[in-house]
Amino acid sequence: MLTELFLIRHAEPDRATGLPYAVLPGPPLTLRGEEEAVQAGHWLRERGIERLLSSPFTRASVTATTIGQLIGLEPTLIETLREVAPGETHPEVRARIAGLIDQLDDTSLQRVALVTHGSCILAALQHTTNDRIDLSGHRYDYGNHTPTAGIWHGVRTEHGWRWSLAFYPGRATES
Repeated sequence: MLTELFLIRHAEPDRATGLPYAVLPGPPLTLRGEEEAVQAGHWLRERGIERLLSSPFTRASVTATTIGQLIGLEPTLIETLREVAPGETHPEVRARIAGLIDQLDDTSLQRVALVTHGSCILAALQHTTNDRIDLSGHRYDYGNHTPTAGIWHGVRTEHGWRWSLAFYPGRATES
């Protein structure tokens, strides 16, 4: 059963490439994004993560590969963590993310990191808190509730999941 979950938004993408954002492969990372991924990897290094899963989109998979090199894990790309598909609704995103979390709960894994997109992180936060999480103080680029390469750290307690935005590139966060 999961006891800790790390929800990692991909690092800064290069939106100027002209590549469609919601269609594979999506845009690559900017140079700043590459540095953000390194910072996230350094923060995650001593967290005891057992499995690293990632969206197949380039911006997420490169972020995950960089993190994986720093924490000693090979990322596994899974379709469930993909960007919102054209026409896909938030309840559909939430259902696929809830299914993944339930699957992970049925394993012996305790600490898992997911590298994904803002909408998937929002869905995970809502699912694990039964919509009780207050995200009003968390608005970042393009309306996301997580900054690029930001990491939400969830700890399961006897009262449910407790979440904090634990890492934000370039800012002091929880150690």
